[in-house]
Amino acid sequence: LTTGLVSDSRAAEDDKGLKFGGSIRGRYEYINWMNDSHDGSETKDDRGRFRYRLRFDAKAKINPNAGAYFRLVSGTDSRSGNVTLGSNPDFGPDSFSIRYAAMVITPWDDGLLPSGNGKWAFDFGRVKNPYKWKGHGKDMMMWDGDIALAGAGTQFSHKLGDGGKFFVQTGYYAIDENSSQDSKDPYMAPVQGGIVFGKDTSFGIRGSYYYMSELDAAFIMRGVDGTDGTTSAGGNIEDGLTGDPEGGNLKVVETQAFFSTGLGSIPLVVSGGYSDNTSAVASETYEGVGPNSVAYNFGFELGSKKRALLGGIGWYHIEANAFPAQFIDSDLLDGYTNREGVLLFFAKSVMKDTDLGLQFFRSDAIESGEGFGESSKNSKRNRLQIDMIYKF
Repeated sequence: LTTGLVSDSRAAEDDKGLKFGGSIRGRYEYINWMNDSHDGSETKDDRGRFRYRLRFDAKAKINPNAGAYFRLVSGTDSRSGNVTLGSNPDFGPDSFSIRYAAMVITPWDDGLLPSGNGKWAFDFGRVKNPYKWKGHGKDMMMWDGDIALAGAGTQFSHKLGDGGKFFVQTGYYAIDENSSQDSKDPYMAPVQGGIVFGKDTSFGIRGSYYYMSELDAAFIMRGVDGTDGTTSAGGNIEDGLTGDPEGGNLKVVETQAFFSTGLGSIPLVVSGGYSDNTSAVASETYEGVGPNSVAYNFGFELGSKKRALLGGIGWYHIEANAFPAQFIDSDLLDGYTNREGVLLFFAKSVMKDTDLGLQFFRSDAIESGEGFGESSKNSKRNRLQIDMIYKF
């Protein structure tokens, strides 16, 4: 089936039955806060910690037109499965949560079009986010890679010549279900389409339109400072994200593109993107604070972790109202908007299904002053992560 069933699985692929897989990651993380001149507060003490993340995946082929997949993950944060060693005192147990739990149906057998030149599938439940690219650069500008959407969607693709394809996907996803009859349910209805050319040397571009409607004041505040959310977040301006502190609608347009080539035996990927929240407005509460609606990124990666070493660098600029802050990647820029900075990364396969990784993030606030207090506070920092990942 076609919707990313069991991304970490190392189980043998046959044509039926239940398959299991997953991964466990050990991490050392060091955070260095530099002199914070934005709010006049004292610099926080540096911090080092050990963490782990466990994923357990399964997929099932029910029949040629139906299947299912799920993922259990350590922790309860919507943007991370990381658990810090010692976070529960006296060796208290850690928790598990359901990240994915989805049903898949396809109009034709095995998700293939009758011509065999494409795929079409529908999914329902807690579904994997299909609006992020994988393998075409660090697509981290808008979505944390651990966020799973709640609702229903469809993904369609058709082959174009040697290695090329065009694709389109859309869906309806519930952001929050309010039990009160007087309350409306915030939802998201995105549309994304794109095209990829080539195989050994390839180019791709996509365009996305994110429409979020019936947003309420609680949704806005989760993006402002994380109030009552499932993850820490912050950076949105209360009356700037949609123009209404009580909620309203959000409309974001986004594009990403990549170019990749083998360069003989050394793979190279160059990528970049741009987005604009067309619903953002200048704040009426904070004088002189504009819409702050734009985000952009660019970067490249070189090499292969299996052949020798994979390395790369990326730059990210995410203004305060570019996207809801609770959806921004939790490692990149600390998961805040109104931040910009650089990502440096390396990865190496040291044994079969065993990878060593290193990520270094350096970030700072884009704007400071009244209206930007939550995102500018302690924004100037370095973050180092060293990972060992086993896949099974």
